[in-house]
Amino acid sequence: MEQISYLERAKIQAEVLLPLFRRLKEEIGEERAGEMLREAVHEFATALGQEIAGRRQGTSMEKLRGAFPMFMADDALELEPIAQTATELTVNIRRCKYADYFQALGEAEFGAMLVCGIDPPMTAAVGPDLTLERTQTIMGGDSHCDFCFKCG
Repeated sequence: MEQISYLERAKIQAEVLLPLFRRLKEEIGEERAGEMLREAVHEFATALGQEIAGRRQGTSMEKLRGAFPMFMADDALELEPIAQTATELTVNIRRCKYADYFQALGEAEFGAMLVCGIDPPMTAAVGPDLTLERTQTIMGGDSHCDFCFKCG
């Protein structure tokens, strides 16, 4: 079976989840619908992080680095490396096709929940010694995303 890129996977997820999210907002309100989506994304992201941890060898940081190509496929992200050591990976994302897609739909907030929302729980599930600090995202309207992963 041919692997699809994570960007395509996110678009497929959105095809189903966005109409559902809109209906939920109408039925139960925006706040509760958002909570439910964030909870589902957290569950998904935790399983994804565990999958990454289970299929790769090395330290938590090495496992995390090994997962980057999955998210970058189809030129989805343009990275600017800032720091790379055995215990730190800091990058800025200067261009993001995920953000382009959801912003074009007029659904950047939904995209942030669906795509950007996976980062913290996935990171924690890759390894309990990993942390992520991110203060801004393109999806949120900023000029770039700032990722700082630390191990230990």
